[in-house]
Amino acid sequence: MTTVQKGYAKINLHLDITGIMAGGYHSVNTVMQSVSLCDTVTLSLRNDTQYALGCNVDGVPLDGSNLAIKAAKAFEAAVGRQLGADIYIDKSIPMAGGLAGGSADAAAVLRGLNELCGSPLDLNALCRIGGSLGADIPFCIVGGATFADGKGDILHPFPSMPDCTVVIACGGEGVSTPVAYRSLDELYGGFTPDSGYTPKSLTSLYSAAEANDLEGIVSNMFNIFEAPILSMRPVAAKLKQTMLSCGALGAMMSGSGPSVFSIFNSAENAQHACDEIRKMGVTPHICKPI
Repeated sequence: MTTVQKGYAKINLHLDITGIMAGGYHSVNTVMQSVSLCDTVTLSLRNDTQYALGCNVDGVPLDGSNLAIKAAKAFEAAVGRQLGADIYIDKSIPMAGGLAGGSADAAAVLRGLNELCGSPLDLNALCRIGGSLGADIPFCIVGGATFADGKGDILHPFPSMPDCTVVIACGGEGVSTPVAYRSLDELYGGFTPDSGYTPKSLTSLYSAAEANDLEGIVSNMFNIFEAPILSMRPVAAKLKQTMLSCGALGAMMSGSGPSVFSIFNSAENAQHACDEIRKMGVTPHICKPI
């Protein structure tokens, strides 16, 4: 028996840091939106207890360090049953780009194994497993639009984006998440109670999303990582400027980068942006909110 699962990319319409949690984790406020850019994950149960992982993209680890295998092992532990599976990931989401590609694949594995095993776990249980592996995985399991706090793994309802065209591009400039957080700690005094940093309000973004006001959503987007990271990543900065010059309502880095997304209310302008991005030697992706 085989199942095919889609692992959808996410963009962050809002990403801010609210403080430091026990254990040293940064607490965040974030609004995430699934988009139609996705990886396709095909799973088939085996007759033994081995996992065989394949991928269409070079450089993806195919051993136990991959989140997909970690997710499968965590699912095994949760259901108290040894399993084995052939897993193949057809990747379209740029790797290490702040788009939750690895988390999306892990979420697809959890959903797929649950289906193949007769759905022994409900959605909340799958999210608990995912949250133990990575902060973005619960969102990738649920999808849609969500406000998340804590480490980004505690999910709350949020209005979905109205129909629009989203262009995403990643210039391949690596961004280490720990380095990104350290740069913010230096800028904002470690986000301690006496640092003086005040997180940005979500009220206007929520109101715009609730009213289906695309321009209002775009004008209230925020990513605390953007200023320090774009100053160090010239290709990402140029991608943002190119998107805006081609008529995007707005453009912003997703996650801790370096992927940049832009929102268009004109498919023609979005296509023009893609044409210009290709001239930079970067592959653009056109997608929709889902």
